[in-house]
Amino acid sequence: MYEWYGTGCSSLLKVKNKLKEDFDLDFSKGYVDFILKNPFYAGIMLYDGQEYTHNYECIIPRELFDEVQRIKAGYMKKHSKFAGLPYVYRGMISCATCGCMITPEKKKGKYVYYHCTQYHRKHQADWVREEELIAQFARMYKSLQIPQDVIEQITETLRKAHQDKTQFHRSMLQSYQDDYQKYETRIEKMYEDKLDGKIPESLYNKKSDEYRSKQQELRDKISNLSFADEEYYVTSEYLLQLANRAYDLFISSAGEEKRQLLKLTFQNLKLDGKKVRFELVKPFDQVFACTKRQTWLGRKDSNLRLRIQSPLSYH
Repeated sequence: MYEWYGTGCSSLLKVKNKLKEDFDLDFSKGYVDFILKNPFYAGIMLYDGQEYTHNYECIIPRELFDEVQRIKAGYMKKHSKFAGLPYVYRGMISCATCGCMITPEKKKGKYVYYHCTQYHRKHQADWVREEELIAQFARMYKSLQIPQDVIEQITETLRKAHQDKTQFHRSMLQSYQDDYQKYETRIEKMYEDKLDGKIPESLYNKKSDEYRSKQQELRDKISNLSFADEEYYVTSEYLLQLANRAYDLFISSAGEEKRQLLKLTFQNLKLDGKKVRFELVKPFDQVFACTKRQTWLGRKDSNLRLRIQSPLSYH
């Protein structure tokens, strides 16, 4: 729900309808709104008007929660009389010269142009046809394409890394559990020695407290030991495939899908004259850097490396 709403393209009603369609959950808009305002899922508990960090597992990152609150606050603002018009890039691009938003305007009843509002100050602002923007975005996505055999190599590397990580965590868990049982056995043995009068009670209490403290440390280590997740490399593979297919998806998508794809891959879109400047969202920036350097050349005879962070850290 947070991921859908966090795109900025889904209203409460759309989230409600998608829940019904995908999961057969018939939530009211009010309940959807309640969930999207509850910070508990991001690790914050409200008690007596105060916020406290709780120890339960976080379902969503705090950044995603904050982004949803920002979008919700934006929906509360009064919309302009043009806000309902179906312009694809409305509100997504700012002016590189003055920072104002780039606004769409229809000419001759059919041609859509984008230009700076020049709200802060007048300056020489170009007018750009929507078709020109589409062509520029298409070229951006074209530059993200990766050879299929490279994707397969990276995916295999991720799969092996996942297996190694899982084995490491299992070994660490077994080691912690063995140490915990070792101290438990010592405490039981000392208790019998105390009952038999072999050691004084003061020594038993001292050593027992020491061993219990070490056991608590081990419990903390066990609770903090997170197992490697199948989703780590599966979703990373999905991101690579998405980068490879982004051009085709962009060309064939309708308006709202185009907006969602742009928000997933680009940030800080600015119009500089008639050219769109941008920053790529991770990990697409690394994909672009590799394609720009033609890193794929000679890939058969070299170790292939591409920094892919866990997709669970994205929002």
